[in-house]
Amino acid sequence: MRDALRASVVFGIAAAGLVAVAACGTQAPGTGSEPTPEGVPGDARSISGVVRNGERGEAGVWVIAETDSLPTHFQRIVVTDDQGRFLVPDLPDADYEVWVRGYGLQDSSRVLASPGDQLTLTATDARTPQEAAKIYPANYWLSLYEPPAADALPLVGNRHRQAASAGEGQDDAGELLEDEESSEAAGAFPTRAHWLGQMKLSCMLCHQMGQEISRLWLEPDAWDVVWDRAGMGRTADTLGREVLKDSLSDWSSRIAAGEVPPAPPRPAGVERNIVITQWAWGQELSYIHDNVSTDKRDPTLYPDGMVWGIDIGQSYLWGLDPLTHTVTSHEVPMRVGQAREPARLGRIQGNTSSHNPMLDDQGNVWLTTRMRGRETPTWAHDVVVDTDGGASRRLSDRDMGSGRQLGYFNTEREEFVLVDTAYGTHHLQFDSQGRLWTSGDRSRLGMLDPSKLDPERPDETEAAAQTAWTKIDPATGRSVMGGGYGIVVNPVDDTIWRAGYPGIFGQPPLPNLVGNRIDMFDPKTKTYEQYVLPPPAYGPRGIDATTDGTLWFGTGSGHLGKFDRTTKEFTYWETPGPKIQGTDEATGSADFHYYIWVDQFDTFGLGADQVILTGTNSDSLLAFNPATELFTKIRIPYPLGTFTRGLDGRIDDPDAGWKGRGLWVSNNTDGLLHTENRMGYISQIQLRPNPLAP
Repeated sequence: MRDALRASVVFGIAAAGLVAVAACGTQAPGTGSEPTPEGVPGDARSISGVVRNGERGEAGVWVIAETDSLPTHFQRIVVTDDQGRFLVPDLPDADYEVWVRGYGLQDSSRVLASPGDQLTLTATDARTPQEAAKIYPANYWLSLYEPPAADALPLVGNRHRQAASAGEGQDDAGELLEDEESSEAAGAFPTRAHWLGQMKLSCMLCHQMGQEISRLWLEPDAWDVVWDRAGMGRTADTLGREVLKDSLSDWSSRIAAGEVPPAPPRPAGVERNIVITQWAWGQELSYIHDNVSTDKRDPTLYPDGMVWGIDIGQSYLWGLDPLTHTVTSHEVPMRVGQAREPARLGRIQGNTSSHNPMLDDQGNVWLTTRMRGRETPTWAHDVVVDTDGGASRRLSDRDMGSGRQLGYFNTEREEFVLVDTAYGTHHLQFDSQGRLWTSGDRSRLGMLDPSKLDPERPDETEAAAQTAWTKIDPATGRSVMGGGYGIVVNPVDDTIWRAGYPGIFGQPPLPNLVGNRIDMFDPKTKTYEQYVLPPPAYGPRGIDATTDGTLWFGTGSGHLGKFDRTTKEFTYWETPGPKIQGTDEATGSADFHYYIWVDQFDTFGLGADQVILTGTNSDSLLAFNPATELFTKIRIPYPLGTFTRGLDGRIDDPDAGWKGRGLWVSNNTDGLLHTENRMGYISQIQLRPNPLAP
C-alpha cells in the first residue's frame, strides 16, 4: 500500500504542477546516524530525536510519522521545540516513515523507524522563495488576488447608474428606483466588500481558493471551461463573469511569473504542543462533510468509541474505531429504495445527499438525509404552526417542498430508521429536553421529539412527533422565518438560534441584506426575532454559544462575531492571516470560516468556552480565548488542502490528562482529488503540556 500511496502522491503533485524535492535524512541510531542531543526523552512506544539544519536545531517544524502497517493508513504529527527536539508519542506497533515539513524548508526524505527509535533528521532550506511557498496554506496564495475595482463590479449603485444612463429605472420624479427584486435578478451587491464576501462564500463552499489547482488557469477563457465543468456557471454569472475571470487570470498569471505570498509564521508557544493523529477513511471520491464523536451536551459519552462521518457525495455513513484503527461504512437508504441516481453537474452525488451527523444520548447517529422525493406528505400542513397561534395552511406547495428529511443509525443494532418531516433539514441540534431542532427550511423552523417516535412504526408516528414553526407576514402572506444555516440551542434558556448568510449556491443577496443575520426563536414564549449584522462582517454560517449564553458565529468575510443577548450588540474580531490585495483592513481576509464550535466543557485543554473557528482556507482551526481575546492557530500541515467544516470534542478519560481528551475534525473538501494525497482522513487533535511530553 505504501507504493500505491507514494504513486498517488506523485500523481497528485504532477497534476498540480508541483516539483518534488528531497533533503538528506539520517538513519536510526545504531546504523551510522549522529547521536541525538541530551535531554530528548524516549520510550518503547515513541519515536523521538532532533531536527538539525546544519549546526542548529530547527524549531517549530513538523515531524510526521506515517504507516500503512495498520488496517487503515495512519499518521501522527508533532512540532519541534525551540532546540529542534521532538517526540512522537504512543505509536501503535508498526513500521513508520518519518519526515520533516516546515515553512522555509524543503520536505525532507523519509526515514524508516519503529517505536523506541531515536533519530537525527536533517532539514534543508528551500532554495528559492517559490520552492518554499509550495507548502503555504491556500489563504496565503489567495492574498495575492486583487479584486476588481468597485466601478467594474455588479454593485447596486452601478446597476442603477447604468439604468439611468439608458433612461430606464426612474420614477416620474426622476429618482432612481430601489426595487429589490430587480436588483436581485440583476445580481447586484451593495458594496465591493460584500461582492468579495460573496465571492468567497460562493467559491469556497466546496473547495479551497488558493490551493494549487485553483491558480493554474492563465487565460481568461480557461476559467469559462473550469466553471462549466464544475457546475459553477451561475456563480460566475452572478459575480460578473467577464470581470471575475479577468481578475482571476491576472492573479494566476502573476503567480506563474514568480510572485509569491509572504511566509506564514511557524508554530510558537502553545502551538508547538499540538499532537495530530490521522486515520484515512472514505473512498477516492468521497465528500465527507461533517463528523461527530459524542453528544454535544455530554462529551464524556462514548469514550474511546466510534467516530462517525457522513459522505454527502456517496451516501455512506463512515465509522472509525480509533482503538483498532479500523474503518467501516454503512450505505444510507431511502424509504423508496437505494437505487443510485445519475451524477448531477458532473459531480458524484449520492441519492440521499446525507448531511450533518449528530449523536444523541441513546447511541443513535442522527442525519439530515433525503428519505423520499420532493413530494409533500399529506399531513405536513397539519403540523405547521404560526408563531402568532393556530395552525397555518397559508404556505404554498413551493414553500412546503423539501430536499432533506431525517433519519438515524442505531449503532447497537446497526440499522437505519428514516423519518419523514413537514420541513426541510440541514443542520441539527438537541435541546435539554432531547428535542431535535433543524435549520435549512425556506419558511419554517423544524422540531422533532424523538420520545414520541416509535422506531418500529416511524411512518405511523412521525407526524405526531414534530412541529414546524413559521411566522407569516400579513402583507405578503409569506413566511419571514425561513433560512438559517448553522443552528444552536442556547445552553442557558433553550432558545434556538440560527445564522443565515445572504445568497446561496451563487445566488445574489437582497440589497437590504435580510439574509445577513442571526435569528432567535423562544419555544416557551413563541417569540421570533431577527438581528441583521452591521458592517464589516458578512456571511454568517456556523453559530454556537458559550455557557453564559453569549452567541458566537463565524463569517465568510473572515471575522469572528459575538452577539450579546442582553445589550443586542455585535462585536467582531479579525482572524489571523494575510489580507487580500487592495482591500480594506477590516474586510480583506483571505481566510474563510465555514463553521464554528464552542468547547463548552474543555475537551481540548485550553479551557472551557474556547471558541474554535474553522480556518477552512488556511489548513487550520483557530481557537479564540474570550478572556484574553487572543487566537491560537492549530495548523494541519499535511496533507495540504485540509478543508474544515464541522468538528467536535470528546473526553475519553477525564483523569488521563491530555491523553484522555481531544478534538475530532475531518478533511471535508468536495475536491479530494485536488488535495496533496487524494485521501480523506479523520483527525484527533490533542494538546500536551509541552512538545516533549510522552
